Amino acid sequence: MIPRRLERVESVLRKEIADLLLMKIKDPRIRDVHVVSVKVSPDLSTAKILYSTLRPTEEIETIQKGLDSAKNFVRSEIRKHVQLKKIPEVFFVYDPSIREGDRMLSLLKTLNPPPEDPSPDPTGNDPGSDPGDDPGDEDNDSSD
Repeated sequence: MIPRRLERVESVLRKEIADLLLMKIKDPRIRDVHVVSVKVSPDLSTAKILYSTLRPTEEIETIQKGLDSAKNFVRSEIRKHVQLKKIPEVFFVYDPSIREGDRMLSLLKTLNPPPEDPSPDPTGNDPGSDPGDDPGDEDNDSSD
């Protein structure tokens, strides 16, 4: 199969499966699951759906069981909505990349906190300027 066509099939499957998980599957075990990507074998016999979630790590096994129980439904919906000669067998695989990215951001924030805004001067003067300097008064020459 031409790689460009394979990419299109993966993209269509990713969108279709993401919509199914969001709109049609009502299993509470798979709420807050996001389809990261879909990898289809060159012969279209299998589709590996990489998913992620920010739910606690302890719930990953429960989520996996929910997705595994929905595999046949997902495949039948793909058959209805996507025009392919061969509908791939679907496999759901947890992808920790979003969780790891979130963890990295948290670590970076602790290492390099954003700079604090200096508190405004109640007199309205710029704290770094000399009170005698008036930017609008160019004739302010004390050596008269």
